[in-house]
Amino acid sequence: MQKNYEILTGHTIICGYGRNGKQTVKELMSHNHKVLVIEKNEAAINEIRTFPEVYYLIGDATADDVMKAAYVSQASAMITTLPNDADNLFVVLTARIHNERMPIVSRASERKICKKLSAAGANEVIMPDMLGGQRMAQLVLEPDIVEFVDYILLQDADQVNLEELSVKYLDRSFINKSIRELNIRNVSGANIIGLKTYNDKYVLNPPSDFQLEQASHIFALGKPEQISKLKELITKGE
Repeated sequence: MQKNYEILTGHTIICGYGRNGKQTVKELMSHNHKVLVIEKNEAAINEIRTFPEVYYLIGDATADDVMKAAYVSQASAMITTLPNDADNLFVVLTARIHNERMPIVSRASERKICKKLSAAGANEVIMPDMLGGQRMAQLVLEPDIVEFVDYILLQDADQVNLEELSVKYLDRSFINKSIRELNIRNVSGANIIGLKTYNDKYVLNPPSDFQLEQASHIFALGKPEQISKLKELITKGE
């Protein structure tokens, strides 16, 4: 009961193909991510069938056998967008049993369930209604900033990318060297606009004398070929 079925690995599992699920799939597809949707609604499945590049499973995402059939143990991430908070909680619990490391993002309708979802293993909990209200306020307070950020984030993957890159495998010769010494901007063409350090602290617009450390994450802005050059530079020692 699934399309193009094979042994999947490195895919993102989307539980539920409702309003939020559709938008999530659309965004991931635009960035060439491998997506598998778990859905039991017949009308939604018929719509998914119109996208030959999307894998799908017909079934209940809360069922353990369905989660196993989605190769959750080999998935790179999971997003659950089911309309019922209790179902999302059960999905997170089940998925976390089979995959301890993958990032899990869950939808929530009520604030009181957020802590439970986090305790169950969700890395991020999103309340769409709250985000919608925040966005409407931002469009009044800072419309140009919102438009500019959207312009960057919603660009096609072949235009400009804002990507998170791990320096886990930073070449030893680069450790404790500054951004200036690595000549990152001139070598790759990409711009480092932020970092997340090994102890989960954020550094915005890091100065040129900032020294890179292993286990940090870089937030880089650039065209696809520039991001690729930056990846080659920071993973040289992998």
